[in-house]
Amino acid sequence: MSLRSNTYNSTSKSKNAEKKKEEVKGPTMNLFLINVIMYIITSIIGGNFIITNPAPIYWFGFSYYVFLFHLHFWAPFTSLFTHASIAHIGGNMIFLFVFGFRLEENNYSDKSIYTAYFLTGLSGSLLSMLPILLANPLTITVGASAAVFGLLGVNIGIEKRKNNIIARNMIFASIILFLFSVSENTNILSHFFGLLSGYFLGKSNYFERIGLKSN
Repeated sequence: MSLRSNTYNSTSKSKNAEKKKEEVKGPTMNLFLINVIMYIITSIIGGNFIITNPAPIYWFGFSYYVFLFHLHFWAPFTSLFTHASIAHIGGNMIFLFVFGFRLEENNYSDKSIYTAYFLTGLSGSLLSMLPILLANPLTITVGASAAVFGLLGVNIGIEKRKNNIIARNMIFASIILFLFSVSENTNILSHFFGLLSGYFLGKSNYFERIGLKSN
């Protein structure tokens, strides 16, 4: 009896260890590493590890003016991994782990999480910069915030589709997070559009079809 118990416990521990390894190698960790590597690159280019200097912001950040007239076609994507300061990336990465790991724990596939990050991040950036284009076309946006709010929106949309009561708590939390993210230099519209696009993506049947891993 003791031998069986020990065998079971060791198998259980082995499975738990494998699961933790998979989480470490998952999409959330990969997105985190890309953000960190990008921050190191921009810090080296700008010569400052605390605040990102204007040169890398110009090269990797997004604005319609730079995109269209300076032909920075990579900017919509690189802007999702570029940050203005170490505090900026620190805050975003904390919530990337919170909302990204939640999708992984709910057995959503790598493809669905990458799709959510890029789709909501691009939606937030592109839509938010339209009114800014009219007000100040030289303004550049950077940061993973739109994608991070997008992942939050996806989680809310999923729970709302399932009619889980936790969706109400998450909506309340998103309002608090949204309000606390407001500051003078924050592209608050990117947060809003990222959250909104994430909500509709999570609530859609399409996300459910591509989302769940097969057991």
